[in-house]
Amino acid sequence: MKKHRGLILALGLAALMSLSSREANAGTLSIVLSWSGGTLTITPGSIYAQTGSTNDSLTANTSQVNNFLAGNASNLKFSGLQASSNNIPLGGAASGAILSEGGTVSMGTGTGSNSITISTFQDGFSLPNGTGKLSSASNFNFNDAAGATQTMNMSSINASNTAPLSYSSSGSGPNSGGMGNSLSPVTSGATYSLDNSTTINLSGTPGSATDVFGVNAKFTTVPEPASLILMLTGMPLPLVVLGLLRRRRRATA
Repeated sequence: MKKHRGLILALGLAALMSLSSREANAGTLSIVLSWSGGTLTITPGSIYAQTGSTNDSLTANTSQVNNFLAGNASNLKFSGLQASSNNIPLGGAASGAILSEGGTVSMGTGTGSNSITISTFQDGFSLPNGTGKLSSASNFNFNDAAGATQTMNMSSINASNTAPLSYSSSGSGPNSGGMGNSLSPVTSGATYSLDNSTTINLSGTPGSATDVFGVNAKFTTVPEPASLILMLTGMPLPLVVLGLLRRRRRATA
């Protein structure tokens, strides 16, 4: 047992170094707002993010965001805006890499643009990787929004986009729904980026027309046989090696 202790420790150290490198490579989670009057980027630690926001959970400081919008030719404001991912600390998960965005936007009573694009971006994903499928799920809920109101959602992996999903308001009363779309086959590479995008053209009753929106991107692959065996057994690599060494010692005893 003693002569194999060094091998087990080395394997454990390699596993820890692998986890550390994945965390170091994980990218900054960001929300970018763009409209005819300008752009605004929201990242953890900025004045436009709530205190405590991280690279796996980012919540906008809507007071600061709305002040910026009002001062830069936008007639829209947010009562909620957030993004999240499973990138930190492992670079995703074997069951799928996930990036989500959502919020509530409403029309003001002043002048300015009533159209805006909300994009959420993060790179540094590494689990899973290979050839697989990007799924995009989105939802909407219009209230006091005229029939001309429209929202369009899509997701991407390494800038390869799913087909856009477009929704239109059916009238002033609350109306909601949701759809999904996918892109396959796509190859991720060892590390990759995910992105969600929502474009909203809001019209209707000034001061009360709203759109509650959400988009979720998920990249999945089919595990290779060796990876599947390890996943099903749930055994860490050092324990697997230790079991093989014990069997070999019994066979030669």
